[in-house]
Amino acid sequence: MSLSEKLRELRDLQNWSQETLAKLMNLHRSTISRYETGRSVPNYQTVIQFAEIYKVEKEYLVNELDKLLPNVEAPGFVLKENGDDPDIGMVLDLLRAEPDLKKALVDLHLMSPKRKAFYVDLIASQIKVSNRHKDKL
Repeated sequence: MSLSEKLRELRDLQNWSQETLAKLMNLHRSTISRYETGRSVPNYQTVIQFAEIYKVEKEYLVNELDKLLPNVEAPGFVLKENGDDPDIGMVLDLLRAEPDLKKALVDLHLMSPKRKAFYVDLIASQIKVSNRHKDKL
């Protein structure tokens, strides 16, 4: 059973409307609809929130999410950057060491272009501010 089917089934079992669930999760009703029809994929944190609201094991939903997300370690994954670039090696090391960062970046990848650009700018700005004030931290 797909993630979208599980989400719909869990909501139906509670006898909740999409509107009721949307209010509980602080989302728009159309977002719930897109998740349940498979037109959109919720991010990891949203899937965890679904599990908490429905009182199911998070793995029940996360395992389905993992099937939908790209697996960068799978054979055949093509790195589009120059493999000789030392920065790419550092980034890969960071992603291996920080699984939460990897999940956040996958969530970022799944965002709309406008939202993605906002968060990329936000992260870059925060790092610049941090570098300017590193002596104070």
